[in-house]
Amino acid sequence: MHQLFYVSVETHELSEQDIEELLQKSRQKNTALGITGILIYYKRHFLQILEGEKEDVFKLYFTIKADQRHASVILVFDQPIEKRSFQDWTMAFLNLNKIDQPRLSGFSDFLEKSFATKITSEHLTVAEKLMVKFKDYLDKD
Repeated sequence: MHQLFYVSVETHELSEQDIEELLQKSRQKNTALGITGILIYYKRHFLQILEGEKEDVFKLYFTIKADQRHASVILVFDQPIEKRSFQDWTMAFLNLNKIDQPRLSGFSDFLEKSFATKITSEHLTVAEKLMVKFKDYLDKD
């Protein structure tokens, strides 16, 4: 079993209908390939984790890289895993653009503001490193 995490930016603004169609096709393809994962969409950016057999995960990743809707596709990490994190989701989806942020209890504006940490990067957890890397990626755009 293998897990892969990438980020990308859309090449043109996608409508809600475009995103729904993308999800429907992705879920069908993922089911056929035995792929599970999650897709997060935020301000024209995609963040996705794919998991399944290594050959199938990379086959799908290279298909995504060739997809004209994606640009600046960056592989953040890939690693072998013992079990799936998203075993029940052919493709979970979260559109962060749709969240009513002021009304959301505990909302963090981490992605909106500059971020500084007093600890060095060597002390960050893997999750914290990924969040900082994603934030840096957003800041470049």
